[in-house]
Amino acid sequence: MRIGKNPALIGDSIIFEDSDGFFIYSQNQKKVAWLKDFNNLIAKSLEEKGFFMPLANHITNVSIRKAANMVLLLGKGCPMYCRYCYANGGASTELMPTEIADQAILNYLSTKPPHPKIALFGGGEPTLNVNAIQYIIGKYGKMVRWCLTTSGVLPPNFLEWLIEQDVMITFSIDGPPEIQNYLRPLKNGDPSSSIVERSMRIWTKKTAMPLSVRATITEESARRIDDILAYFDLMGVKSIHLEPLYNLGRATELVQNNILKQVSAEKWTEVVIKSLKWAREKEKHIQVGALTHLLHPALFPYCGPICGKTLVINHKGKLTACSEVVDEENKEWDVFSIGELRSKFWFDEQKLNYLANRVPDKMMPCQNCFARYLCRGGCAHKGWQETGNLFLPDPHHCDFIKAIIPLLIKRMAMMGYMINSTTKGGGRR
Repeated sequence: MRIGKNPALIGDSIIFEDSDGFFIYSQNQKKVAWLKDFNNLIAKSLEEKGFFMPLANHITNVSIRKAANMVLLLGKGCPMYCRYCYANGGASTELMPTEIADQAILNYLSTKPPHPKIALFGGGEPTLNVNAIQYIIGKYGKMVRWCLTTSGVLPPNFLEWLIEQDVMITFSIDGPPEIQNYLRPLKNGDPSSSIVERSMRIWTKKTAMPLSVRATITEESARRIDDILAYFDLMGVKSIHLEPLYNLGRATELVQNNILKQVSAEKWTEVVIKSLKWAREKEKHIQVGALTHLLHPALFPYCGPICGKTLVINHKGKLTACSEVVDEENKEWDVFSIGELRSKFWFDEQKLNYLANRVPDKMMPCQNCFARYLCRGGCAHKGWQETGNLFLPDPHHCDFIKAIIPLLIKRMAMMGYMINSTTKGGGRR
């Protein structure tokens, strides 16, 4: 049996060869093997250990009425003027009325989710909607697990109140002051770094929960990833969510005019691998959205909102299949709007079913790709933005996935992750 250097599939197991041997990832069994040789006898042995089994051969439909999570897009106002903002935050001062937030939560809880979780988010800075946040947390309290993503530009007393309510907070910050202040200035042009640092220090002082951040990486800042990681370490950050710059919203014009650059697949792969090594040494956690499903291959669509696991309600009480597509101001609203808030959630069933069919087996470029069940076609919104076709993937995403998946499989195998078939008895899981 001849195996090439390019990853291929045997059954639904990914296999490839390089100078260090053969590497196999069984997507069905979530096992990794590292072998010095590969032949029919070894293949038979691996098959007996559960390798080469296919994934389920049907697509399981998930009802949006039984969504596990909900996202409230609390408004479009923002004290920031982030150069790349996907939602053009701050272009409007609209906020979600308390009545809409309350009704949305009542409807969500009526579906009896087993572990209710609500994310407070927005097309701007969610903490500007103080009234709605204080009302719903005051009313529903411990009935719900609350999480919030913020720019970190908020009054210290309100931040302390959120901490007292056990709200899990992620701070958006892109790195040391010179990077942060260039990419994420305040709306009046002033630097934001010192304000965000103050908020992070309050979090560290007032709670024992880990400090989590989300950072957007451009081609320019990617060259300084060592400085960015060192800065986060100095600030006491435990969990870092890294995302590359996307060609969305306010970034589109800057990318077209070459003022900001998207990270190349080669450079982004280098950044992620370096960050993972750093995190292992420092005992930190690194998250990259595109790799969410590496250990959870499946036939489902890429994200929760588009497949029905997460309800996303905008500030007007409309339902969207993407938290990045906030309202009618987005030209793609007609593609992603799926219903509205009434006495119960009302859904456009035809559109809901259409979007739920965006799965790799129904996306022509993905059907023969070795990584299709790990990638799941990538983000629908970004694919649509880059190609104009909901059922085509973002080519930048494809290049990255095809480059990094083999490296991560090899990394897991050589670290002894899951199973190492070069050891007697099969190794460890």
